[in-house]
Amino acid sequence: MASGGRLPKLVRTRQFYTGEPFHTAKAALRGGNNRSPLLFGHTLQARLEAEILNKICTGGQWWAHPLGVAAVETSAQSAVVHLDGHTTFRRGTSYPRSAHALDNLLPGTESGAQVSGVVGLRIAGINGPNLRLTLVGGGCDLVLRGTPETDWGVELDKRWERFEKAGEVPLWHAPQLTADEEQHIREFPLDWNSRRRLDWLGSALLRRIAVFHTSSTAYSCHAWIHDDEWIFELDTVRGIELDHDAFLGRLMDPVWGVPLRIRSQFCSCNRHQRLGHNLYTLQCTYHLEHADGSGRGGLQLRFRHGSGTDAGDARRTLTSVGAPAGWLDRVLPTSSPDVSPPARHEGRPSRWSDGKGRS
Repeated sequence: MASGGRLPKLVRTRQFYTGEPFHTAKAALRGGNNRSPLLFGHTLQARLEAEILNKICTGGQWWAHPLGVAAVETSAQSAVVHLDGHTTFRRGTSYPRSAHALDNLLPGTESGAQVSGVVGLRIAGINGPNLRLTLVGGGCDLVLRGTPETDWGVELDKRWERFEKAGEVPLWHAPQLTADEEQHIREFPLDWNSRRRLDWLGSALLRRIAVFHTSSTAYSCHAWIHDDEWIFELDTVRGIELDHDAFLGRLMDPVWGVPLRIRSQFCSCNRHQRLGHNLYTLQCTYHLEHADGSGRGGLQLRFRHGSGTDAGDARRTLTSVGAPAGWLDRVLPTSSPDVSPPARHEGRPSRWSDGKGRS
């Protein structure tokens, strides 16, 4: 794609979006093309990636990275998702990230009941810390990469036994869509179809998931789907400037970003407003749609800034799960009135990143 001094700069740019190691990003660029340095998933591959984002990247817990994913490596028909090591829930309970992912992804059902997990998701194989996933019908491939000590076989066996003890049927080894899965699709057609209109967006965001870490001032991110809109709420503490324009610029970059355009916006930013009042919180809301105006589902971004985003002990908790020290200093500075003073020993920084992409 490029040579000489230009290539390292392009590699760093790619890392801002993917979080990949330098050598992986470099190899991908050498084998890619100039017009689309970050390929898009298509059809079933896009659906698989969107389901992953929807089920395990919702926020509401503490991870080393805002959505619990350290990096994503991609090609046109495959993706490798590097999971963080642990999930810490708001109540303080710690849980392996791999186990948390399986709890939300694996399909199962009681006879005649709504299917839990991802309809049509199947286990394609295990290789060390790598769990290979696909959908019924094939033509798509996604690997969840856990930490080196992750034992996917043990975790899957535990959940198989748990399903059976609860009188539920595990579905992740069925060769075809089961009758329960087909019934689920028939009974919830509006929900099913609205999700499919968002597959392109979920896939594109997962493939650029590092922007929430490298290019945002938010220390916390929550995500959910409502109708045909994917909503992300990003919280920024007082003491640092809310720079949502920089995030939007990177997300919508014509070469590296997602093909989006702003449909409407409500911006309450006021650089002269003192954010000292304990009840005052700004929110800037942006509604985005596909750049071609095709109405294929949209993205809503809520940038929150003020005391309503009180981080409390967030810095201590994020330090304990391995969040990079450089990123913590940027999004949770100890000078902010919303951040509790750091513990005497904050711990070692993450092995993944300094907040500017893995290398």
